[in-house]
Amino acid sequence: MYLQLGGFQMNIKSTIMITGHRGAALLAPENTLVGIERAAQSGAQWVEIDTQLTADDIPVIIHDQSVNRCTNGEGKVSELDLKTLKTLDAGSWFHNDFAGTRIPTLVEALNKCVELNLSLNLEIKLYGDDQAERLVKAVAETITTHQYPLDRLLISSFSADVLSLCRRYLPKVRLGYICEQWHDDILEKLNPLDLFSVHIDHKALTPNIAKSILKQGFILKIWTLNDPEKVQYFYDLGVNNIITDMPDQLQ
Repeated sequence: MYLQLGGFQMNIKSTIMITGHRGAALLAPENTLVGIERAAQSGAQWVEIDTQLTADDIPVIIHDQSVNRCTNGEGKVSELDLKTLKTLDAGSWFHNDFAGTRIPTLVEALNKCVELNLSLNLEIKLYGDDQAERLVKAVAETITTHQYPLDRLLISSFSADVLSLCRRYLPKVRLGYICEQWHDDILEKLNPLDLFSVHIDHKALTPNIAKSILKQGFILKIWTLNDPEKVQYFYDLGVNNIITDMPDQLQ
């Protein structure tokens, strides 16, 4: 596939970017600062991480609704305050070399991305619709207060309602819709959002679906691809960005 630029053609493969999934989830504990560092060391241009609220309304970086899987603690993130979360070991479950790794706040993750010159795909992780506005508002206030550069930021979600809130609180931010399957009737609810990108499970992406998404002018991203041998196939479909647990292998 080729892109016409200023009278000459450029192979679009040269514009494909790699995003480290949850940092670099096969190289370091997911959604941690060391994971973000490993993504950068692997040559990733982007990093994808998840954010949700603590009991005291602080956005932190963690995927699951509970801390059970990825720390030595127990309980729902939304029922634990930041002070408690910061006492948990978020690294030993992955490997003893990462013992003492902590759950980062969104502020810490933003600072790390700036330090490492990484673009950030921030997924709003919602567990319960009652949290949506509180979470989006807190994220927007954090990004605004810390003047995080919007040209290095993409906010994504499985929820069109969450993305609508993001559009309200951060009118100029780029937004990405995440989906496991694609149907053209999805467009009806996405059109008002002025989306930048669609992020689809790579197992669900077919040539026809890729054409349909690209026809709407969306940037096409896939998750979570860990097979280097399949990269060329997705390049040829017009995929712009590959989200992977192993950014060191997909460069």
